[in-house]
Amino acid sequence: MSSSDDLIPSYSFSVSLDGKNFSFSRVDNLSSSIDIETIVEGGFNNAPVILRKPKQNPDILILEKGTYTSLMDISMKLFDEGSLIRLIDINVLRNGRTVRTFLIRNGVVVRREYSTLDASESNILIQTLQIAHTGMVEVPLPFGI
Repeated sequence: MSSSDDLIPSYSFSVSLDGKNFSFSRVDNLSSSIDIETIVEGGFNNAPVILRKPKQNPDILILEKGTYTSLMDISMKLFDEGSLIRLIDINVLRNGRTVRTFLIRNGVVVRREYSTLDASESNILIQTLQIAHTGMVEVPLPFGI
């Protein structure tokens, strides 16, 4: 039976794109979905038939990070719109140990965006990458890791 001790509070995460580690401040839309078709026959129908069909639209992963003024940010220029990212590896860490791992293969950068430029505020310039993909896999980890 699960208890509140099994929940994952106070976590951090790491993201690697094609084997290179990047420090993102936010990962959004970490999800995967399928397309289905529902077949309903005439008359009284308590149980429509649900069939899986080929995926029509990709899932979109959103990665956000602060932009630096140093050469530390030069490697982000590799990920222009249209760039293929063969492997995205997202690890959720708690107390330095990996508690969840998500893998996304063959993503394509579909949008690169920067936050609003406003001289009257002192906000951090945020860069956002939107990556289209067709599925995410959660890697099972052994208990006690």
